Amino acid sequence: MTVDPRGTSWSSRIAAAVLQGSPRWIAEAASRGLGRLARLRLPPRMARVAVDTYSRHFGVDLHEADPLRVADGFHSLDDFFTRPLRDGVRMVDRDAATLVSPSDGVLREVIDLSEDTQVRVKGHGYTLAQLLADPEHAESFAGGRLASIYLHPRDYHRVHAPADALVHQISVVPGRLSPVNDASIARDPDLFARNERMVHMMEAACGPLALVMVAAFGVGHMSCTYHRVEAHPRQLRRDRLDPPARVHKGAEIGVFHLGSTVLVAVPPGVELVATPGRIRLGMPLFREGRA
Repeated sequence: MTVDPRGTSWSSRIAAAVLQGSPRWIAEAASRGLGRLARLRLPPRMARVAVDTYSRHFGVDLHEADPLRVADGFHSLDDFFTRPLRDGVRMVDRDAATLVSPSDGVLREVIDLSEDTQVRVKGHGYTLAQLLADPEHAESFAGGRLASIYLHPRDYHRVHAPADALVHQISVVPGRLSPVNDASIARDPDLFARNERMVHMMEAACGPLALVMVAAFGVGHMSCTYHRVEAHPRQLRRDRLDPPARVHKGAEIGVFHLGSTVLVAVPPGVELVATPGRIRLGMPLFREGRA
């Protein structure tokens, strides 16, 4: 595990403690309020000021954004946050044996899943069945791996398919909206299995593939590109797709409206080829066929 609580700021650690110690309804109300504020349509001048301030504070590279969207201006912070990229700024590895990073971000860690699909983080554990909210499908990943990619506020926040695949199920799992920064994980290592999340269950050449979009504090909602889903459901919503949705490597499959974390679960026989640290959409993450 790469998270070190000593490496986080005091403000992040205090914020994590306050939010995680608050009643769930307070944290949810604050998070959804922030999401609604982000979607609020702003006057053009105010929108420019907000985008410029955000970009300077977080170091956003607007040269990577779609130039037409930049020229037209962003109407809200959410409009800016979900900005598409300029054509050609991300190259998707086309080797049929590779599974690519589904997003920009930081590859925090890759966990080896035990035969009972336990996820061990800093001595704490949860099961893949809890994360996926699906014990039956979790068994397919016994002995496989789980990669965690953190999306910083500066990052591009659209999520793409790691491989050519058929999506046969999508689930939206209700839960908390806790922050997912290093300070929060240090306090609550199993928060990925507690937070609200969207689970894409796929079948690729390597076998079963699961991509989990984990919501966080401030996430107004998550949207799916290939299937209509409900934002912030009160109960587990599991949709089986018949026929399955066909997605191609590098194609967009979902969007974070404000940011969070993406988890990718792969079966045995798939080798990690990336190293922890900064990673970009389309870079090789795993490779099949080398157990």
